Amino acid sequence: MSFIRGILAGLAIGYLTAPRSGKETRDKLTKSANDLQSQWEEGVSQVKAQVDKLVGNAEAKANQYADKAENKFDQYKNEAQSAYNKDRAKSSYNDAVDNTADAAKSGVNNIEDALKLN
Repeated sequence: MSFIRGILAGLAIGYLTAPRSGKETRDKLTKSANDLQSQWEEGVSQVKAQVDKLVGNAEAKANQYADKAENKFDQYKNEAQSAYNKDRAKSSYNDAVDNTADAAKSGVNNIEDALKLN
């Protein structure tokens, strides 16, 4: 900022000491100030455009990584659900086998009891 002030001060001194009429000097100073202001505004708009572009790129990357993370989470969730379902199926199968074995033992015991009575 002090660099710009230095340029402005140098321009003002140069214009004020130049051999011109007061009106010419004021017009020249006004034109120079307007040119400097338009250059400044152009520079600011370019910087803003670059910042917006960088922010847009960062948001796109963040969304991309968020989507990947969500997909990975869904994959692990599905794998866990599948493993849980397998464990439940295995447990149900084991329960069915145990119930069948118990029924068979009971049937055998009933037959043995019936044979003892005779």
